[in-house]
Amino acid sequence: MKIRVLTALLGALVWTTPAVAQDKVVTGKVSREAGVPLSGVTVIVKGTNTSTQTNTSGDYSIRVSVGQTLQYRLIGYLPQERNVGSGNIINVMLDKAAANLDAMVVTALGQQAVQRSLGVSQQTVAGADIAQTGRENFINGLQGRVAGVEVTSTSGLPGASSSITIRGVSSISGSNQPLVIVDGLPLDNKTTNTNVLGSDAPGSQTAFNNRGLDFTNRAADINPDDIESLVVLKGPEAAALYGIDAANGAIVITTKRGQAGTGGFTYSNNIRMDQTRSRPELQRVYGPTSQAGDLLGSFSYFGAPYAPNTTFYDNVDGFFQTGVSQQHNLTFSGATADSRINYRLGLAMTDQESVIPTLGLNRVNLTGATGAQVKDWLKVDLSMAYTKSKNDQLIGGVGGPLIGLLLWPQTDQASDFLTPSGQRRRITQLAAGGETDNPYFSINRNGREDKNERLVANLGFVFTPVKWGSLRFNVGSDGYTAENLILRHPESAGAGFNNNGVLDVATDVTRSINTQTILQINPIKLTSRLKLSGLVGNQINDYRSQVNAIQGMQFLDPNFVSINNTSMRAPRTTLAQRRLVGVYGQATFNWSDYWFVNVAGRNDWTSTIPIERNSFFYPSINTSFVLDDAFPELKKTLTARLRAAYAEVGKDARPYAFRPALEYKLTTGGGYGYGFTGPNVNLRPEFAKSYEYGADLGFFGGRLGLDVTTYRKETTDQIVNDIRGSYGTGFILFNLNGASTRNTGLEITGRAKMVNRANFGWDIITNFDRSRGRVLKLPNELPESYVSDTWLYGNVRNGVQPGLSTRSLTGLFYLRNNKGDLLIDPTTGLPLRSTAFIDAGYDRQPDWTMGITNQVRYKNFTMSMLWDIRRGGDVFNGTEQLLTSRGLTNRTLDRDQPRVIDGVLRDGRENSDNPTRNSIVVIPAVQNGYYTAISEELFIEKDINWLRLRDVTIRYALPASLLKARDASVALTMTDLFVFTNYSGLDPIVNGNSAAVGGSGAAGIDVGNFPIPRGIAFSLRVNY
Repeated sequence: MKIRVLTALLGALVWTTPAVAQDKVVTGKVSREAGVPLSGVTVIVKGTNTSTQTNTSGDYSIRVSVGQTLQYRLIGYLPQERNVGSGNIINVMLDKAAANLDAMVVTALGQQAVQRSLGVSQQTVAGADIAQTGRENFINGLQGRVAGVEVTSTSGLPGASSSITIRGVSSISGSNQPLVIVDGLPLDNKTTNTNVLGSDAPGSQTAFNNRGLDFTNRAADINPDDIESLVVLKGPEAAALYGIDAANGAIVITTKRGQAGTGGFTYSNNIRMDQTRSRPELQRVYGPTSQAGDLLGSFSYFGAPYAPNTTFYDNVDGFFQTGVSQQHNLTFSGATADSRINYRLGLAMTDQESVIPTLGLNRVNLTGATGAQVKDWLKVDLSMAYTKSKNDQLIGGVGGPLIGLLLWPQTDQASDFLTPSGQRRRITQLAAGGETDNPYFSINRNGREDKNERLVANLGFVFTPVKWGSLRFNVGSDGYTAENLILRHPESAGAGFNNNGVLDVATDVTRSINTQTILQINPIKLTSRLKLSGLVGNQINDYRSQVNAIQGMQFLDPNFVSINNTSMRAPRTTLAQRRLVGVYGQATFNWSDYWFVNVAGRNDWTSTIPIERNSFFYPSINTSFVLDDAFPELKKTLTARLRAAYAEVGKDARPYAFRPALEYKLTTGGGYGYGFTGPNVNLRPEFAKSYEYGADLGFFGGRLGLDVTTYRKETTDQIVNDIRGSYGTGFILFNLNGASTRNTGLEITGRAKMVNRANFGWDIITNFDRSRGRVLKLPNELPESYVSDTWLYGNVRNGVQPGLSTRSLTGLFYLRNNKGDLLIDPTTGLPLRSTAFIDAGYDRQPDWTMGITNQVRYKNFTMSMLWDIRRGGDVFNGTEQLLTSRGLTNRTLDRDQPRVIDGVLRDGRENSDNPTRNSIVVIPAVQNGYYTAISEELFIEKDINWLRLRDVTIRYALPASLLKARDASVALTMTDLFVFTNYSGLDPIVNGNSAAVGGSGAAGIDVGNFPIPRGIAFSLRVNY
């Protein structure tokens, strides 16, 4: 496959066509203030498809006729035009202001437009800003850079999945993640769900249920260094033309292309060292509850105090290492002298080593792109991206190595995890299946290996047979094969020992074919002041995923990892198919370049909804009014634009949601039968209506800018997955319409050019977000809905109820009387707990978030610094609760102190005017139930705040003569350097599940999760 890919790429890059003679070649340089060259500036011959881009030195060359006009455009800069005369050199300087309504931006469907014409909210992030952070998953580089965007990483381990939401959580059980678009076509960002594994077959006793097992989200296959720009379309208003897949917004990525001028190559690297930033505090006063010789009775520590001079081992610090990671990027790019053909070929290698031994990520990216002006009326573009990766991960959660590390007796050397004969060393009297795994045994004998190969191809044609419009057609394929292996060693605790080893092997073959056709109509002058432009288009998406999985148990040789080494095997195949067809159109009315109205509509046909209701239409309209152009007297003080938008968007169901598939049965007689999920032939699409209002203000000649947006989105007839029904139906789970949610919010982006001098500049960008999500209704008047996978430890989960936040938590919390007093058991003096899941006012939704970016340049030095700030939101510290229940936390040190729990006795008078106050004395050292039966709500930490220094990059531009290069630079980058927080756990950024879990998932549920490490990196970049 590698040879075929290389051949295809090289063949595409050397494809040439005869040049069509023009009058002459114009050259020049494009720069910004202080003469700094600008690369990637698009230079277009106005009214034609002929274009080129500036190289890294800002130089360009283009064939053009005398009398024609050249347009100079770069995202975020004011466009310029120059008429071609007798001269052959045209140099241009582009202005960039904090607030500029004439700046060029990328919009839906990859269209370019001036900022003033948009009535919706969107933000652009430069690819260089993401790449310089050195983060292997580009999604993690977006936090704090865009108002309304929230990124949550599962952990700080290599290959950890990251979920991203825009404007909060609206879906109760479905995906809340945005659509990812690369060069005009969708990119699959799936995270593998464990329900496709052999172990997770219905009725299995070895199921993971997305607990403790994480898979990379597939957008992480993108090499950040290949990204030219990234645009976040925040709501249905901005992303309406992309259809149902963009109901949660869209991330539109434009990749790099060959730059005009002389050809050359660029090499860059990044060498980073990672260290864990925090560790839990464990008590060293009280020993094991019971002990016989060298063997413990359990992993509980409610025994007598340790003897003086007891030797303790620092197992925690000794477990971690300094992870050394490296990235190398080599790109070749250029264009022909007449700029009619350009090319870019990139090779990237990533080797990420974890702070935990044996874990890591290796990835190779090979990308190629070429464009050609075949005829004056035909332009062709081809890009291909090949990715090969290998990720070694662990099995975490309650049975993972972090919990094992913390429970392991501090009087024992944990690194000594094997007997002389090479078997697991036992230290308790517990059964082998019930003993906690030694953390070293866990990472050396258990784990997950993921191998992935992916090829993304995109072929585009632009036809311009007439002056009034153009026709663009793209066809692309996105295919990958992911091979997963999950091992639970025969000697490991739980399912491993109980089944003499469990091995899961699963191969996911996924392919997505996309076509898109757009007829673009150039502006038509209807009157002297009114212009009309528009487009009509069609999109077809055909998606297919087949996972061939097998589970093997009963190992013949305990240390030979192969499905052929198992005597009990259960194969399983999971097929998911979906076809989506959409047609859409948009009309833009332009009144005197200061009032714009955009009207759009789309109709989709989807295969996942019954055919009677699988076609649905949804409209959108937005308007932009430039006040200072309508009233020129305002220009003396400010520039101002008002925005308003309304959109509707539909959303379909997951494949096979309305009609169950047959599956093989192990019951007597075998054969096929229905599974757990029942039919719903009345399933219909859900709809969302969204309103957005905003204003863009600029002051002091554009040096100070302020963008303010408020929005309201209401989703009705929402599809809730896997609702439990009556067993009398013959099924257990159903997918039902009937839920409603509402999302509201405020977004503010401030931009300021504090200093703008030749040798010194200072820019500040601030992104503020306050979003609220609320559940209005559940199907069939249900009292609660939850995603069972989030039930990780104890009795707390992401349950939602009407009137609560979309990120609430429900649990078996303490009972209280009508005045809010704790109810105390008269027989024990301990609080009573509910026997049903109830709400106690917990909400993981933050009050607000803010990202502050400072960009400073001084002569040859530049510095970029990003602060990530969060106020409010609750986090469940399940790790702390587990350790407390075992007597290991410092809060258990006062166990000998008698106490009376404040509350009232449940004696029948608890709700009267004179309830009986509790006076029963409890001594936790005697009544261990004080800790072992403690409620989760005591470990849900409310109003968690943080101030996190996410990224700092200091770059120095080397003299070109030093390395005989066009330009060169060295940089020091620090990531997650420190965090100031009131959270008592390891890291408040946590997700107990993977990004595969829908709804709010287990974000803010911390059970055995490893924190994000701090990193310090050195990098070099040279361009020849």
